[in-house]
Amino acid sequence: MLKLPKARRVATALAATTIAMAGLTATAADANAATRQPACGWINIGSPGNYTLEGSYAGQVEQEYNTCNGTVMAHWQWSTGYRNAHPYASVDVQAVSWGNYPEVTDQASDLNAIDNQNVYSGGTNIHNANPDEWFAYALVTGDDGASCRYAAGGSVHAYANGSDPVAASPSSC
Repeated sequence: MLKLPKARRVATALAATTIAMAGLTATAADANAATRQPACGWINIGSPGNYTLEGSYAGQVEQEYNTCNGTVMAHWQWSTGYRNAHPYASVDVQAVSWGNYPEVTDQASDLNAIDNQNVYSGGTNIHNANPDEWFAYALVTGDDGASCRYAAGGSVHAYANGSDPVAASPSSC
């Protein structure tokens, strides 16, 4: 066995303890980072519903959810090509409850394509409907007044269990 002078043994022991403690501190910091909650904000929910009017892809509607306060809203995004070709087309966008009669909705937004690339409904708390199942709805009216018989809808999302019990429903005419 190698005999080191006492001062050297103390220095070696301190160095070993420092390295070990640094490792434990890093491990604890990594564990704390893993359990920290992500920042809250708006996230996309489910699958979007596409809308094609008179053979031209107009855009899509999707559901968005605010993880901070439990608000749901609909988000419409115009196709750039359609928006440029039809600046005075309009879209009616809203979040709609599923499985409720009468249905529960948020405040609808109705804007022309020229106004904004993105159109958002007013938003409402998911628990305003029971069951708390929602989908995003959009009905496009072309600048010539044409519209499809049916609106497009994003997939239905059940907030109670996180499933999407009904697939997205595109509209095409």
